[in-house]
Amino acid sequence: MRRSLFLVLLASLLFACTSQDVKIDAKQSQSHYKLALELAELRLFKNALEEFDLAIKFNPKDPKIYRKKGVLLFGMKKYEEAKNDFQKTIQLDPKDVQAHINLGMVHYTAGNKNEALKNWEHAVDIKPDDNDSKALNNIGNIYKTKNELPRAIEYYQKAIAYEPANSTYLNNLGDSYRLMGDLEKAEETLLRSLRVNANGMLTHFNLGILYQTEGKFQKAIDSFQKSLNINPSYTEAYYQLANTHLQTNNKESARQALEKAIQADPDSLKFQELYKKVLTP
Repeated sequence: MRRSLFLVLLASLLFACTSQDVKIDAKQSQSHYKLALELAELRLFKNALEEFDLAIKFNPKDPKIYRKKGVLLFGMKKYEEAKNDFQKTIQLDPKDVQAHINLGMVHYTAGNKNEALKNWEHAVDIKPDDNDSKALNNIGNIYKTKNELPRAIEYYQKAIAYEPANSTYLNNLGDSYRLMGDLEKAEETLLRSLRVNANGMLTHFNLGILYQTEGKFQKAIDSFQKSLNINPSYTEAYYQLANTHLQTNNKESARQALEKAIQADPDSLKFQELYKKVLTP
């Protein structure tokens, strides 16, 4: 708390010192930039934005300041402002890979997947030998949502080539294999993801869907339960757990799972419909 107060007071003093005409001063800009990063870590977002703005005033041609400010704005869900800062970063440094990736995230969040795809593909092309695993994984996600699974798998594999122990990339690849119908590779890859991160909530869930598809209902139940142990608010896991219990004619366990799902999301028609089915004699 004391440190937070000190940083706010320091920011106020620096602002007072800079209320006159501003001249380019890279050193002063860097001081404001570092202070902005510290304030952001302390979740003093308004103060951090003020410091980023002062850093820009002292050195408006430093692309990293716009990029970091954009990241903060994106986290605050101020997407249009974040977009402007990422575009300014790219204007100043067209080869800033992370700015292209971040701009893609803004487009993706806004539902503009085609623009996001362009940003991420361009990010990968800027430095072909660089570790672009995040962009490659994002591209894979786009193709997966488009149901272009062979291309999704291709990009997930490229991402994993850079980061073989990334459980998220492995989970995405494993689930894509499942959707392709290659259940053996799917299970192998999802289990590999869990060896990296035993608390992968989505991986346990996807493994449950896989076992459900294979008719291995007890394994599916165990996987859905593990997913819920990690995140009890994941309602889709309750729904799939109830579905699996129904397939084993265990209506009581299905009812209990659905009641928890409905408690978390009472407006879900899907949950209500299955609940009626469970209560039907």
